[in-house]
Amino acid sequence: MKDRLGIGIIGIGSIFRRHATAYQCLTELAERVAVADLDLGRAQSAKKRYGFKYAFDNYQELLALPEIDAVNICTPPDIHAQVAIDAIEAGKHVLCEKPIAHTLSDVDRIIKTSKDHPQVIVSCVYQNRTDPTCARTRYLISKGHVGNMLTANVQVLFRRPRSYYAAVPTRGTWKTDGGGVLVNQAVHQLDLLVYFLGCPVQVSAVMNTFLQPIEAEDTLAGWIKFENGAFATITCTVCAQKDEGYQIVVLGENASFNISKDPDAQYALWEITSNSKAALNGLRTTALRMYPPYPSVSNATLIRQKVMCKLRGKTWLPPRHWGHTPHIKEFLEAVNRGGPAPIPPEQARLSLDLAVGLYQSALTNQTVSLPLNSDSPFYAGVDPAVLQVSV
Repeated sequence: MKDRLGIGIIGIGSIFRRHATAYQCLTELAERVAVADLDLGRAQSAKKRYGFKYAFDNYQELLALPEIDAVNICTPPDIHAQVAIDAIEAGKHVLCEKPIAHTLSDVDRIIKTSKDHPQVIVSCVYQNRTDPTCARTRYLISKGHVGNMLTANVQVLFRRPRSYYAAVPTRGTWKTDGGGVLVNQAVHQLDLLVYFLGCPVQVSAVMNTFLQPIEAEDTLAGWIKFENGAFATITCTVCAQKDEGYQIVVLGENASFNISKDPDAQYALWEITSNSKAALNGLRTTALRMYPPYPSVSNATLIRQKVMCKLRGKTWLPPRHWGHTPHIKEFLEAVNRGGPAPIPPEQARLSLDLAVGLYQSALTNQTVSLPLNSDSPFYAGVDPAVLQVSV
């Protein structure tokens, strides 16, 4: 495999900038080849700003370029599956934004196509897994250092103004987004629960649309039971006041973890506690040795860097450990070594399956067993009208 992979990005929405900036930071691994969007003017503007060679209003033209080795899919969720399948069949490696699709049937189509083309690396974007705080927690749990897992508690608090939904009318709809706060904002934390605790097997939830002008839920609360016997609770909303961000508390036999992050922070905070001081010191030392914290960058340093870049006529780029860059770097390295994918479609399915299960429970007032298959009324998409239930 060549050192510098030819990259195409399909879809120029709000998340596009993070992907494009990551590739600006990873020039030793990636060459920015092409962008595609239904709005050709937007594609041409992105091409110029981020240094791509070509711009198209049809992603099939992008896929036809022999220079393209891998594509990033940044389209709305309802077309993730078709774009991913077309890219896989074209022999292009795929990194798809979350959720990997907006229906379980579409995820299963991606999984099948991926298995039919084993030479293609297919991965989903859940960048929180790359954060050292989450990697440390996963490492200590997976090595058995904290004993049996008992419980976890997740709280996701965000505030979205009405203008956020007015800017993109399909936001918070069942048909396009696949739901509201759970599958759009809190799906990252659902993925972390799966990352830490394994496969979910049973769920129950309640939800409502309290304040936001959307079709789907703006607030949901639920519980989850996992295959290993552990259970978790989750509360998520886009109706928060001042205290925005997320927090995950994970409790094991020998230690507990607290991971928290506010929207303005570049990485999460991490705390480990244990009743045994010796165990605590050993666990903390091991975890920090394996996954040291990212280097801190002061505001003064950032301002100085930006001023110097401006004076020299150069584009300021953020530190390589910010945003999506570490996660995209993992993907590129996986492609170059021939796999495995950081988060293959089978893993990405777990968090969507969990979300759809919570929706099904909230809409039917029943406890739901996982995984869901074609027998579920929501296998092909969450649609309250199927149950003659309004949210």
